[in-house]
Amino acid sequence: MLWRFIVLGVLLVIVYFMVKSALQGLFGKSQDVTRSVGTSGRPSEMVQDPVCGMFIPKEGAYFLEQSGQRVFFCSETCRANYQKKLSSAQF
Repeated sequence: MLWRFIVLGVLLVIVYFMVKSALQGLFGKSQDVTRSVGTSGRPSEMVQDPVCGMFIPKEGAYFLEQSGQRVFFCSETCRANYQKKLSSAQF
């Protein structure tokens, strides 16, 4: 009787890892948030979005030139919100 529980436990572990592997394949492999690799193969510098506060890799991020400096954003939505705040503050 005990061997049935052992076999069932082993089968459950195998099924768990198979399902986990299949889901990672469907939704893409998880990326390490603290170390993003750019096209050069080296770690990319992380910058903070001024709108939502999210840290994102500098390489490939949305940006806006402001007073000769680049401000980086995680998405087009955050960049648009930042531009709206800038235009409303100037008037």
